[in-house]
Amino acid sequence: METREAYIARKKGQLDKWNTEMDALEANAHKVNQELKAKYHEQLKALRAKRLEGEKTIDAIKSAAEDKWEQLKSGTENIMEALKDSVHQFQTHFK
Repeated sequence: METREAYIARKKGQLDKWNTEMDALEANAHKVNQELKAKYHEQLKALRAKRLEGEKTIDAIKSAAEDKWEQLKSGTENIMEALKDSVHQFQTHFK
């Protein structure tokens, strides 16, 4: 079974990867035509909000009692999967 510290490190690594991808998407915003620019930034803002939600769940796991952190994993997994899907959809839509 994975330890809490290993789980947190793995999830933090995923968030860091997606954050880097979001930074690259933001850097490419100038390439989007004016019509799409508002939608592009709106969706990027939503991605960052989801990322923040993921960070909060990791913080909750960090501070949870040893016997309670496992219970938080399923919610964290759902949030991380939704973030992964959202980043992928964004990348696909705006390529």
